[in-house]
Amino acid sequence: MADFKKRLAEKGWNNRDINNAMRIIENARKNRHPKIKILDSIVCWLPLIAATIGNFVIAVALLPLLLVFNNLTLYFLLITVGLSFGMLFELLIRSIEHLKAEHHAFLTIVVPLISAVNFVIIVLFSNKIGQIIKLENIHQPLTVGIIYSISFIAPYIIQNFHRFLK
Repeated sequence: MADFKKRLAEKGWNNRDINNAMRIIENARKNRHPKIKILDSIVCWLPLIAATIGNFVIAVALLPLLLVFNNLTLYFLLITVGLSFGMLFELLIRSIEHLKAEHHAFLTIVVPLISAVNFVIIVLFSNKIGQIIKLENIHQPLTVGIIYSISFIAPYIIQNFHRFLK
């Protein structure tokens, strides 16, 4: 809301008109239809579900590459994929205007944690397959999970930090 007030002030609105507009918006928000409130909560949870499913799909898709690549190549690939999917996630979150600070904090903590767990599970599975077919390419599950998670959440953190500096 502070950004909205600032934008109105930059457009030449006086304080009385800005406060009046903010009051109207707040009253409209309080008097929303119950079905709209349900839709708002769905919109808040949908990115979390989409990011969780997307991270799991990415982890499964990278399973063959976990068996083939050595650590350095794998880490480069994880960073590239994590940043790419993270930018998509950040764009999705940014398009949802009514998210509050607690939603952002929740998404910043929970989504990387879930993606790290996904990757730890997939890497453990990959290591088992590698042992069965006698491959030398064994990876540290926690390291892989952390590298991917940091890469995934980096665009979101950078964008929010940039927004905070404005």
